[in-house]
Amino acid sequence: MICVFDLRGRVALVTGGSRGLGFGIAQGLAEAGCSVVVASRNLEEASEAAQKLTEKYGVETMAFRCDVSNYEEVKKLLEAVKEKFGKLDTVVNAAGINRRHPAEEFPLDEFRQVIEVNLFGTYYVCREAFSLLRESDNPSIINIGSLTVEEVTMPNISAYAASKGGVASLTKALAKEWGRYGIRVNVIAPGWYRTKMTEAVFSDPEKLDYMLKRIPLGRTGVPEDLKGVAVFLASEEAKYVTGQIIFVDGGWTAN
Repeated sequence: MICVFDLRGRVALVTGGSRGLGFGIAQGLAEAGCSVVVASRNLEEASEAAQKLTEKYGVETMAFRCDVSNYEEVKKLLEAVKEKFGKLDTVVNAAGINRRHPAEEFPLDEFRQVIEVNLFGTYYVCREAFSLLRESDNPSIINIGSLTVEEVTMPNISAYAASKGGVASLTKALAKEWGRYGIRVNVIAPGWYRTKMTEAVFSDPEKLDYMLKRIPLGRTGVPEDLKGVAVFLASEEAKYVTGQIIFVDGGWTAN
């Protein structure tokens, strides 16, 4: 990691940071020297991820169990961050879920669950992190979006698309409101990445072939592909970047 992206002395919170895209981003931040709080609904997974970061990169970490759709748990998470580190510089909202059903028969409880985790959870974390972030000299919020903010790529994902569209709009609203505090708020919108959430799509040879033919770079993404953008947005080099949606999709949206 080149020196201009040195994050030593910084503290980052990554929700959904125990695996998949969240862990990929957590690795990038740790590689740049940042202390990392890994939050996940599964404490064992969060602890394992935090330990890996400490062992590989030598940074201070903390694991915390948190369901971001539960506001009281989010409050406890940020209280724990304050108690351990006394500061917070970067928030990455990577916790997310998906459910697939035709829109006309989508179970209402499942639709609500997707919105509560993906949209409300993002808002809860941003809201509770605000007081710590405004004390940082380079505060940054990175929300994880989706291709769906530009193009709904498949059927049966109305709840997910609605939630990520909300995250994109929330990001711009917060960027406008919190700019006066120096808090930058941006979206990283990943393309097609093989994770637990997308395994059903990747296991379909026909769908995988379609994806590969449409992606100009000729491959799907891996979590590590998000490291550079995340570290940039967390760094001093992005001090004039806010309210943006940055696609990391191998060129999918260029088509």
